[in-house]
Amino acid sequence: MSGWLPVIIILFAVVLVVGPVMWLKPSERDRRLASLRSGAAKSGLTVQMMPLPAALGEGSAAVYIRRWEDRRRLQTGWVLEQQRVEHEMHFSGRWDWRNGRAAPEAAQEPLRTMLLDLPADACAVISTESGLGIQWRETSGDTGASRIRRLLSEYRPTIEEAIRLPRRNEEKLE
Repeated sequence: MSGWLPVIIILFAVVLVVGPVMWLKPSERDRRLASLRSGAAKSGLTVQMMPLPAALGEGSAAVYIRRWEDRRRLQTGWVLEQQRVEHEMHFSGRWDWRNGRAAPEAAQEPLRTMLLDLPADACAVISTESGLGIQWRETSGDTGASRIRRLLSEYRPTIEEAIRLPRRNEEKLE
């Protein structure tokens, strides 16, 4: 029996060392999310974590943002978020403006069109000072990520010009 005691002590010490190290190892889900976010960064998108829309409960989700080409004179700060139920009073089906602050009228038709092509796990379209973003839960994986990259590349220029305030000298000409 006394011959086994050192072996048991050594095994216990190994478990004490290996256990916490294994805890620090990223899970399969963590590796998948890191890969999605790394791919987004390589394609020129910025990724930020933001709280989910209030209608969708607690938690947060990633926002993939395509930067504006020219940030001057843009009317930003509006958020189009998914609601619990579809209603005719909403902007478009299950989508409505946060706090009633809508995008300029000229941007609303491109936004309606973009909403039709969003992945099912998308939960908000966000206009910040830095760019146009789509918040999603990242459950649709690479397919959803490539769709979001395509949509932001396709619609960001149109929406950017639609939310731009006219220059003062342009106002005088009209």
